Amino acid sequence: MSVLKVLDLSANIFNSTIPMWLANLTSLVHLNLGFNNLTGEIPSALGNLTCLVVLDLSFNSLEGGIPGSLWNLCSLKVLDLANNRLNETTSEPYKTISGCTAYLKILDLANNSIYGPIPASFGRLSNLRILDLSHNSLNGTVPESFGQLSMLEKLLMSSNLLQGTISEVHFANLSRLEELDIGFNSLPLRVNSDWVPPFQLNYINMKSCNIGPQFPAWLQTQKRVITLYLSSTSISDVLPQWFPKMKFSYLDLSFNQIRGRLPAFLKPDTLYMNLYLSSNKFEGPLPIFPSIQNRLDLTANLISGWIPEDIGNMTPTLDNLLLSGNQISGPIPNSLCNINTLRVLDLSKNRLYGDIPDCWSNFKILAVLDFSANNLSGFIPTSFGNATSLQSLHLTNNSLPGELPLSLRNCTGMVIFDVGENKLSRSVPRWIGKSMLCLEILRLRSNMFDGIIPLEICQLAELQVLDLAHNNLSGIIPLCFGNLRGMISGNGTTSGIGIYKWSTTYGENLVQFMKGKELEYTKTLKYLINMDLSVNKLTGSIPEELTNLAGLRGLNLSNNHLTGNMPAMIGNIRFLESMDFSRNQISGSIPQSMSALTSLSHLNLSYNKLSGRIPSGNQLQTLIDPSIYIGNPQLCGFPLSKCASPEPPQADNEGKDE
Repeated sequence: MSVLKVLDLSANIFNSTIPMWLANLTSLVHLNLGFNNLTGEIPSALGNLTCLVVLDLSFNSLEGGIPGSLWNLCSLKVLDLANNRLNETTSEPYKTISGCTAYLKILDLANNSIYGPIPASFGRLSNLRILDLSHNSLNGTVPESFGQLSMLEKLLMSSNLLQGTISEVHFANLSRLEELDIGFNSLPLRVNSDWVPPFQLNYINMKSCNIGPQFPAWLQTQKRVITLYLSSTSISDVLPQWFPKMKFSYLDLSFNQIRGRLPAFLKPDTLYMNLYLSSNKFEGPLPIFPSIQNRLDLTANLISGWIPEDIGNMTPTLDNLLLSGNQISGPIPNSLCNINTLRVLDLSKNRLYGDIPDCWSNFKILAVLDFSANNLSGFIPTSFGNATSLQSLHLTNNSLPGELPLSLRNCTGMVIFDVGENKLSRSVPRWIGKSMLCLEILRLRSNMFDGIIPLEICQLAELQVLDLAHNNLSGIIPLCFGNLRGMISGNGTTSGIGIYKWSTTYGENLVQFMKGKELEYTKTLKYLINMDLSVNKLTGSIPEELTNLAGLRGLNLSNNHLTGNMPAMIGNIRFLESMDFSRNQISGSIPQSMSALTSLSHLNLSYNKLSGRIPSGNQLQTLIDPSIYIGNPQLCGFPLSKCASPEPPQADNEGKDE
C-alpha cells in the first residue's frame, strides 16, 4: 500500500484508536476516517503524511489536542476535526501555525471542547475559505487579524464564550464572505451607522449578541441575504421601511422589543418562507402574508383585530401557525380548515369567541392543536376525532359544554389531553383509558364531571400528570392507581413533551396547582409528575397502594370526604415536593415515615381529625408554619405546642395513635 493515495474508511463502526501504521502510508493524499467511533488521541505521527491534502477525522470520539505536527503539513488544504471530544487549550499548540499552512482552505474544529482564546495565528491562514470554530468553549476576544482573511467565505464561531466588541476592522478585507455566524456569544457589534460592508452575505446568525438598541442600518446593503437570525439582540426600535422589502426565506427577530405596526413581507425567491417574530411589541391587524408561507410565529405580541376570514386561501401551505398571547378577537375562521398541511396550530391566550369550526377531517399530519385561554363556546367538534395524528390537544379555559365526543377515541397517539376549565359534564369516559394508551398528561380539571373515576384510567401506564380536581367525582380512589408506571420511576417521560418536539418554537405548557399556588410548566414539564384529585366528593381511605408512586412530585387529595388513616409508608414517595390532604376526615397519627421525605417543601394537613405527635427529622424540621396542622386539635409537637408526655420509643409508636 506504499503508493496508496486515497483511503476512505468513513461511516463504519470502528471502535479502536487511530492505528499507527497509517503514518507509514506516506503517499496518501486523502485520508477519511470520519463517522466512526475512534477513541484516544490524534497520533503525532500523522505529521509524516507530507503529501496529505485532505484529513477528515470528524464525528468520532477523539480526545486530547491537535498535534503540532499537523500544522507542518504544507500540502494540507482540508483539516476536519469537527464533532469529537478534543479538549485542549489554544494557548500553546496553535503557536506553531506557520507559513507552511498557507494552503489550508478548510479548518473545521466545531463541536469539541477546545478552550482558551482564538489564536491570532489563525490570521496567517491567508487561503482559508471556511473557518468553523462553533460549539466550543473559546473565550477572549476575536482577533482583528481575521479582517485580513481575504479569501474567507464562511466564518462560523457561534456558541462559545467570546467577548469584546466586533467592529469594521474585523471585516476589513472580507469581500468574499457569504456566511457569518457569531450567535450565542457576548459579542457587541459596534459599527458606524453609515458603514458599508465589503461583503454580500446570504446567511447571518447573530442570536443573543448585543446589536441594539437601534436596528442595524448596514443590513440594507445586503441584497443576497435569505437567512437572518437576530433573536435576543436587544433591539428596541421600529422596523425600517426598507426591511420588509428584503426577500427572506428564514427570518428570526424573536425576543426583542421591536415595536410598531406589523408589516407585510415580500415574497422570497425561494419556495418557502419562515417568519419568527415572537416576543416583541408588534401591533395592528394581521397583514397579508406570502402564499408560500411555511411557518409563522407571532407569539406574545400586541396583534389585534380578527384573523382574516380567507387566511386558509392566503397561506395554504402553512406548517406551523403560532398566534398565542396576543389580543386577537372574533371567531375562528372556517378557512383555517383549508390548511391541511398544518402540524402545529396555536391560537391560545387570545380573545377568540364563538364555536370551534367542525371541519378537521382532512388533517392527517396535525400533531398539536392549542385553543386554550379564549372565550370559545359550543360543543367540541366531532371531526377532531378524524385528525388521528393529534398528539397534543389543549382546549382548557374556555366555555365548552356537553360531553367529550366519542370520536376522540380514534386519536390513539394522544400524549397530552387538556380540556380543563370548561363546562364539560357527564362521567369521565371509559374510552380514554381504553384508547389513548400513550397519554402522559390527562387534565380534566374544573369541569362538571360526575360519577366514579373509571378503573380504565389505570391502563394509562405512561401517565405522569393526572388532574381531575374541581369536579363532582364520587366513590373511592382506585387502588390500581398504584400501578401507574409513569408515576413510579421519577425519571420523566421519553416522549419529549415540554421540549420542542413538533415545532422549532412551540413549547408544550401546562398549568398545575402545586405547592399551594398555580404554576405554569414549560421546559420542565417533562419531569413533572403530579396527581391532583382535590375538590371532589371522593370517599373511603387513601389507598396504601399510592405509596408505590415513588416518582410523584405532587399529591393533592384535599377537599374531599376521605376517612381512615394516612398510609403508613407515605415516606416511600421519596421525590414528593408538595402534599395536600387538607379538609378531609382523616384520623389517626401522622406516620413516622414522613420524616424520610427530603424534598418536601409544601405540606398541608389542616382540618382533619389527626392526633398524636408530629414526626420530626429531615425536611419536616424546615416546615415551621403552624397553619399546616391547624384544625387538628389533638396534634402536638413542633411547630405546635409541646406534647404533654415524653415521646415514646420509635419502634413502639410506628403507625399507631398516641
